Amino acid sequence: MLIFVLIWVGVGSIAWNLFKPGGWLYRAIDLIVRNQPTGFYYLGLGVLGVLAGKVWLDSIEPRAFRHLLCAACAFAGTLFILGLLLPL
Repeated sequence: MLIFVLIWVGVGSIAWNLFKPGGWLYRAIDLIVRNQPTGFYYLGLGVLGVLAGKVWLDSIEPRAFRHLLCAACAFAGTLFILGLLLPL
């Protein structure tokens, strides 16, 4: 049960850091716009890298990518909670 709570807190924290003003999405779009066309090449390489990693992980074990994604979200949730508790 704790892992599911950490996963959902992680999903929420990733979404918050992605869409907040000055967040990851804003910085990524700014980087791509300032460094045209090099930014588009990096974006394409990143997407191809994620797809290649997914195919490679799924060839090892069919649910490996999903397990990795759950672990990453749980880790992000733990960091988000610790970041909120750190000022206390």
